[in-house]
Amino acid sequence: MNTQNDNNAADNAADKAARKRHPARRWIIATAFIAAIGTMATAGAGLMGGGGHGPMGHHRGHGQMTPEKMEKHVDKMVSHLLADGTPEQKTKLKAIAMAACTDLLPARQQFQEAHARAREILMAPVVDRAALEQLRVAQMQHMDGISKRIVAALGDAAEVLTPEQRVKFGEFMKKRGH
Repeated sequence: MNTQNDNNAADNAADKAARKRHPARRWIIATAFIAAIGTMATAGAGLMGGGGHGPMGHHRGHGQMTPEKMEKHVDKMVSHLLADGTPEQKTKLKAIAMAACTDLLPARQQFQEAHARAREILMAPVVDRAALEQLRVAQMQHMDGISKRIVAALGDAAEVLTPEQRVKFGEFMKKRGH
């Protein structure tokens, strides 16, 4: 038992010495973690209209989404995707999309806050691994909530479309790489 404890102590001392010899390692780890958080933020923000690539694969450079911009964008998206739809279908789809966008809009701010928190943790003199794990778990729960809301909206929208329109939409999405 003592031999194992001595080996663990020696390994821990070697790890600490290696970290002191390689200060750039902290920056590499920080950059990788912030990039991962940034990727999640970009994915989420794109769906919420915060910039980046949106759910239809196009680049949106219109910055922060206001309610007016969101409504205009949803109108354009519904008209484009459901050109052959009835006025009733378009009205229902617009209401579904607006409700989902409204629910998801605050997520962008939450992603930015998580990014800032990760930066704080990683730039501290001593990295708090427990805090990093808590942040990771919170972000995964947040993404799960976003995913559930999107799936609910997609299910609601699918019920508005005819089977033929769903096939057409599926073909459109396949062409876009989704």
